[in-house]
Amino acid sequence: MQPLLDHLATWPPDGRCQSYTYQQIHGGANNILYKVSGDVGDFAVKFTLRDGRRRAWREFQALKALQALDLHLAPQPIWLDEDRYAQPVVVQTWLEGEVTAVPPETDEAWRLLVAHYAALAQVMPANSEMELETAVINFHSVISGVEHIQKQCAAIPLHARSDELIQLVQAASRLSLKLPPARLALCRVDANTLNFVRRSGSWASVDWENSGWGDPTFEMVDLMTHPQYAAVPAERWEWVTQVYADLVGDQAAAVRIRTYYPLMLIWWVARLARMLYEVPLGRDDRLVARDPNWQQAAEEKMARYTNLAFQAIHKL
Repeated sequence: MQPLLDHLATWPPDGRCQSYTYQQIHGGANNILYKVSGDVGDFAVKFTLRDGRRRAWREFQALKALQALDLHLAPQPIWLDEDRYAQPVVVQTWLEGEVTAVPPETDEAWRLLVAHYAALAQVMPANSEMELETAVINFHSVISGVEHIQKQCAAIPLHARSDELIQLVQAASRLSLKLPPARLALCRVDANTLNFVRRSGSWASVDWENSGWGDPTFEMVDLMTHPQYAAVPAERWEWVTQVYADLVGDQAAAVRIRTYYPLMLIWWVARLARMLYEVPLGRDDRLVARDPNWQQAAEEKMARYTNLAFQAIHKL
C-alpha cells in the first residue's frame, strides 16, 4: 500500500504502479480521487483538502462506525494517513453500482434514497464506540440554524451584504419556534446526487468527509435544498417528509423538517454570498480549479434561493 500511496500522492495521470492500475475520478472539488484495481479487488484512494475539518479522518471514522454495526451503506474503510503526505489520504473499498446526477424518478427510487438516510439514524452515540465530531453542517434547533447562518455572514463585511440577505437573517433571528431536543445520530452531510450508489435492494453512499453527529431529520432538509434537486416539485418533498417520518417511526420528524427548511434556504443565500465575496479575494481554498463560469452560476443560484427563502418565511 505505501509505495502505491507514495506514487499517487504526486497526482499522476492514469497509469500503473507495481501490480495496480489506477484512474483519476473527476468531479470532487475538495479531493483528488483515484480508482485503483489489482489482484485484491478495486478500491478508492482519496486525498482530501487539509483544513480544520479533518476531512479524511471524519470519513474514515464514519465508515468504521457503519462497519462496526454491520450496516452496508458505504464503502469499507482500509487505511488512513493524515501525516505522511501534503494532503491527508483515506483508502476504502470501491462500490459498484449506478451513479448519476439525475435525481430519483420513481417512487421506489425515492423510497430507497430516503431509506438510506433512515438507516443511518440507527448509528447513535449510545451504540457506537467510534469517536466522531459534530457534523460540519447540521441544525439541531432553530437557534443552531440561526447560528450557522450567522457564521456564514460573519465572513462578509456589513457593507458587502445585500439588503435581501440582511432582511432574511433578521427574519430568521425573529423565529421563536420551539422544538423538543434532537436525538443525535450519524449524519453524512452533502446530498449531492453523485454521492449515491444505486443498487437493487438498498442504496449506499460515498464522500463522508463532512459527516458527524447531528439531528438526522436535518439530513432531509439538506436533501430538499441541495442544488442538484432544484427541479424536484414541492409535492415530492411533502411525500419525502412523510415517508421519512414513517420509516424512522417519529411523526415529530416532519415538524422538524418543515421548521428547518426555511432556515436552510437562508443558509444557502448566506453561503453563496460568502462565496461571491471570498473567492475573488483568494479565501476559499479548493484542490480543483473552479469552472470559469462559477460566478454567474453562483449568482443565479443565490437569486433562486433568495426567492425561495422569502416565500418560505412568509408561510410561517
